[in-house]
Amino acid sequence: MRVQPEGYTNSLRIHWLCAALHHLLGKHDLEGVPALMAGFGSVLDHPAMGNFATAAHSLRLYGLSVGSDLNLRQAVLDALAWEEEREDDDDYREPPFRIDAGHRHFAFHLREGTEARVAEMVRQLLAQPPHQPQTLQLADTTRPMRVASDGSENAEHISIDLSSVPNLPLPPRHDVSRPAVGPITVSFEELVATAAQMDARDQAVPGRPPGNWVSRLQEATGEQKFDILAPERAAGLLRPTRTIELAGLKHLIGLPGTGKSTLIIILLVLLNSRGLRVVVLLPSIEASINLLGDLQHYGCDVGLLVGQSPQTRLNHAHKLAERLGADEARGLGRSMPGAELLGLNCALGGFDEDPEGTESFPHLMPPCITVEQHKVDSRGRPGKRPMPHLCPLGSVCGRLKAPRELTVHRIWLGHVLSMDTNIGAHFSTEKMRYFEAIAMASDLVIVDEADGAQKALDNKAISALDLTGSEASLDHLLHRDLFVPMAAGQNSSTATNVQSYRAIAADFGKLNHALVVHLQRAFRRNGTEGVLARFKETFVTSNTVVNELFGHPEVFRMEPEDRLFEDRRIAAVRAFWDSCVQTALFRRTERGGDIEFNPERIAADLGVDQDRLERTGTDLQEVLRDWLSEPSPVLRDALLDRARDITFGLAVPIRDFGPEERSEMFRFLAEVTALIFQFLRLVPAQQAMVSEGVHRETLFRDGISEDLGRLVPEALIGRLSGIRYFNEERNGKRAIRVQYVTFRGTPRALLYRLHELLRHEGHDRGPAVLLASATSFLEESPSYHVPVGPDIVLRRPGSDTGWRGSRYQFDPIQDPEAPGQRLRFSGAPLNKRAKILRAMVDHYFDMDDPLVLRMNRDFDPGRRVAFVVNSYEQVRQFKEHLRRSYPALAEKVIGVIDVPPPGQAGDWVTTAQVERLGSRGDWVAMVFPMRSLARGVNIVFEDGPRRRDAILGTMVFLTRPHPATESLDLATGIVGAGTLKFERQQFPPHWSTDDLAMSWGMARRDLTSQVRRLLRFPLISSKLGALAEPFTADIMVDVLQAIGRAMRNGCKARVIFADAAWAPRSAAGQADNSESSMLVMMRDILRQRVHTPDPVESEIYRALYQPFLAPLESCHGVRFSDEMADVDE
Repeated sequence: MRVQPEGYTNSLRIHWLCAALHHLLGKHDLEGVPALMAGFGSVLDHPAMGNFATAAHSLRLYGLSVGSDLNLRQAVLDALAWEEEREDDDDYREPPFRIDAGHRHFAFHLREGTEARVAEMVRQLLAQPPHQPQTLQLADTTRPMRVASDGSENAEHISIDLSSVPNLPLPPRHDVSRPAVGPITVSFEELVATAAQMDARDQAVPGRPPGNWVSRLQEATGEQKFDILAPERAAGLLRPTRTIELAGLKHLIGLPGTGKSTLIIILLVLLNSRGLRVVVLLPSIEASINLLGDLQHYGCDVGLLVGQSPQTRLNHAHKLAERLGADEARGLGRSMPGAELLGLNCALGGFDEDPEGTESFPHLMPPCITVEQHKVDSRGRPGKRPMPHLCPLGSVCGRLKAPRELTVHRIWLGHVLSMDTNIGAHFSTEKMRYFEAIAMASDLVIVDEADGAQKALDNKAISALDLTGSEASLDHLLHRDLFVPMAAGQNSSTATNVQSYRAIAADFGKLNHALVVHLQRAFRRNGTEGVLARFKETFVTSNTVVNELFGHPEVFRMEPEDRLFEDRRIAAVRAFWDSCVQTALFRRTERGGDIEFNPERIAADLGVDQDRLERTGTDLQEVLRDWLSEPSPVLRDALLDRARDITFGLAVPIRDFGPEERSEMFRFLAEVTALIFQFLRLVPAQQAMVSEGVHRETLFRDGISEDLGRLVPEALIGRLSGIRYFNEERNGKRAIRVQYVTFRGTPRALLYRLHELLRHEGHDRGPAVLLASATSFLEESPSYHVPVGPDIVLRRPGSDTGWRGSRYQFDPIQDPEAPGQRLRFSGAPLNKRAKILRAMVDHYFDMDDPLVLRMNRDFDPGRRVAFVVNSYEQVRQFKEHLRRSYPALAEKVIGVIDVPPPGQAGDWVTTAQVERLGSRGDWVAMVFPMRSLARGVNIVFEDGPRRRDAILGTMVFLTRPHPATESLDLATGIVGAGTLKFERQQFPPHWSTDDLAMSWGMARRDLTSQVRRLLRFPLISSKLGALAEPFTADIMVDVLQAIGRAMRNGCKARVIFADAAWAPRSAAGQADNSESSMLVMMRDILRQRVHTPDPVESEIYRALYQPFLAPLESCHGVRFSDEMADVDE
């Protein structure tokens, strides 16, 4: 959090932007400003921006958000409202600019006599924005204090007595003043020498299994176990090197078993001996704890970076308990390195003066910064009201041990999301988050499984807020903060912006209520079979409803040219409709006026006369204005009927709906569109309402922190928004809950920007960043592809001896009830899937010598079988059928589950316990959901001649993986990839700021159009068209990660695809192509990468994916064909 400059107010924030534009760029209007202020490095670092880049960076840190035309308009209106409210005040001073709100691009003019003020404003914007200081003081242990029992206004208070506590040391503070050391160079010889020291430490501890670190790096002859390769682009090849250079942003890739983890661990021990500060971001808390124990053993100064929210702490404590309980003692008397860092209890609770009291101590919401104590004046007299203080036990509290020790540790281990956590007030003199401290003072950041970290960050780009239907809903909070106080007599505020906000909020409530009533009536009338049931729990925008109402039902069967025409027609209908609703909302009292859409383009795409289109638009806007303003429900319905007739006169619904269904759909369209736009009117004004005292904090917070959102670029599509609605039952009655969902920011950009995150604040040298993974280089995958380098490639010589023994086979199972048919799970009706899964289990577990036991013997004997499914519920169904039908084998099949059943005999494990299976010999197979096992979790033999080999030899994919139809994973991946592409683009140096804005606008339109097409339908592969390739590529990365668990240490793997959905035509004896089979498309994607024209990239792709492509190309049972096939799904 930053200190805003003197004179800066949220209401007048637009004037600070005008000052920078006027003084630094010579601009006199706000045209193109959203592009310049969206935070893109490709724009900010362009020569045309000059010093404005620094000012823009500062303004974003101060909270100015004008990355869209809507937010820009709101900022202008806030400033005009401020002037109107205060112009009659005695101390009123005109802001420096006169802004023309009626001008198309908001022209602004410098007022006479304000030149010096503007120059001072610009000077402050070009200065380094300081962090807000931590001002809370430690409570005095010699005087009484109290804490609240919970966070509510009516909480009881618990008295605390620390008078018997001796003098405590002050909490340590982070030192972020030392800059990064610069480039880091490590030789292979240094790695070997460090490995030898690690081996010596192992030998000095009796009973500790040897790490054999030197032998992991080289043979007894001195030959390297794995090659370290560096691309030489000019020569078009990968050249072996014995030196690793880390500076700026680097990308390291290597298959499982090539030595990536070994290299990272030895590198950390070496850099620790050099005194460097290193942050390692790992896939899970389990991986962090594992590495913590190892590094502590090897003498490293290491700490744990973990999130501090109550739920995060509980999750970590549960995972720790699960790991400790994974052995025969069930955790009794067990501990492990790092356990002491995950404490839950607050030390202050031990000094509760009334331990027998009725109020329990708030251990999960501890009063670290809310200990209440009266301040005393110079005469020792206490103040009237107790004030919040820091807990005085912060320097010794076990709950704060992990964040406290990070102040002194050189190596930090944690998850990528933990970086977006506030540094505790005890441990910093300034208010900042860990990612800022890392950018300021770390020497190296290693992101292990970087593609998984990227995906985790993408998931934080989506935020959700209940609009109505819950106590945490915006509707409820607006009544609490805005309407109830006024009704109770708190009506002294006459500020124009508060009155405007109250009016917008009232309209929002009316639209909320109308939608809920509509959905309730529709459910009572039609139950779950009504026309609106298709939208339940899905991401709904005006685009979605327009497509359902006006779109061609067979669009996915169209030829490419016809589909393009259809896409343009639907886009035109949506643009026309959205524009009319937006104009009606924002210009409530106007009649006629400018048309807000592009009439020429829309008329052409709809095939109508332009004059007719403009007349229709004007008529529709006027009817919608009346509909929005009319208080009578009966008259509102009549106005909506008129709006429907006007709209249908321009665009006729194509789908086979009856008159009542059309009317129902159109009403839903109007309500959804208006509700979303009205919510977007509320959001920009929230910060000003906090300043006015209406709200205690902003009511809508994004998935990422505000601090991170201000340092990464806005999503290129802007804040694309939609709703979801849920039918719920409460106290025996049906309730509707409406949720708002939005895309915000590009969290994944943090990985690519961390090495230069604060460059506009004078921090020219940030940490080196190393992105490492095995599957992070696949251009077709929007979610997982890392578009950097690669700069370091690890390859094991002779590694093909392992994978050449791998075998893939498509082996769909005979349907026992339909001779000649094969079992197809994915795509089957929901009510039949459980029965299909049971039949699949029968196939592998029936008979005296079941197939599952034979598979343990007939491929690399001694290794086990893994069955891969899609969900924990399917694991439960699998195990339940085993228990009923094959009890002798049931306890020998390990089920990986989220919550193990009580009284189980060890045949259920959680993901935190999976790695311990390597030391158990009482199981023959396991079943797990594909995404359940975190990256970096290995199931290997723990001892014996095959130590560190993969214990899984055969992977059986019982189902073809497919995300839920309402999943937004693909959309977030496409948004993240498209935004990052623009962020990293290099524009010609002679371009002007207008050129940059134009390029941004074109990229924004293209990406938004692509995402809107995707969100028009539920996520069904057969309806994706051109987006089927990125969809498959994303899933393929998860599949390859699962297969990689059977390839650890260079082992061969057998992979069986048992679901007929993998290649449905082959299952029927016909040929499959990329349109009908995911296996064929996977093969084609890998072929395309391996044969890419760039020789360096081609060699990298061969090193990465040939172990998968070779057995996939010869996959037994798949009938490959290069001919087009009709989609028959």
